[in-house]
Amino acid sequence: KLVDVHLSKHGVTPTSISSMMRWQGRCMRALALNSPPPMPPTDLDLASMMNNAGGKESTPSLNRMTNAQKITSCPFNELAFKNEAIRDEFEKLCRDHNELIESGAKYSEFDPKDKIIFVGQIEEIEDRWDIFYTRFSLMDELNPDFVEQCNDFLESMNLNEKEYRKLLKGAHIAMQK
Repeated sequence: KLVDVHLSKHGVTPTSISSMMRWQGRCMRALALNSPPPMPPTDLDLASMMNNAGGKESTPSLNRMTNAQKITSCPFNELAFKNEAIRDEFEKLCRDHNELIESGAKYSEFDPKDKIIFVGQIEEIEDRWDIFYTRFSLMDELNPDFVEQCNDFLESMNLNEKEYRKLLKGAHIAMQK
């Protein structure tokens, strides 16, 4: 859903990208056979795609999304985990997060009510992570390499943190349907 919401922001859908790619393949085949290119599919709005491509914000590409900068750094400085309460809270947060991910493996089988509950649980975990990260940031215990890698990752997707959170909220809304 996250990709769908991100693409829709640019007036594109996975279906329209698929349609365009099939048409481009037929165009290349026609070129190789020295024949005229086929007409574009009726569901493909080339004018809109060209207008979006000319804007200040480039349309997301599959290549950009799959080759986005990876995050390899540990988020926190190790010294902060010497405190047992912090370590326990972190372990509980990780455990709860992993359990939620495991339960989400059957998301497609959820009824509409369960989808709403599940997304609410996701948002609760996100809030707990935000509090945890904010506390580490205030203690100056966030790893600067991690922060830089996160910013580079978002930038590689033409997003900043605020835009990413808005995109994530849009995905949550789409997931509840």
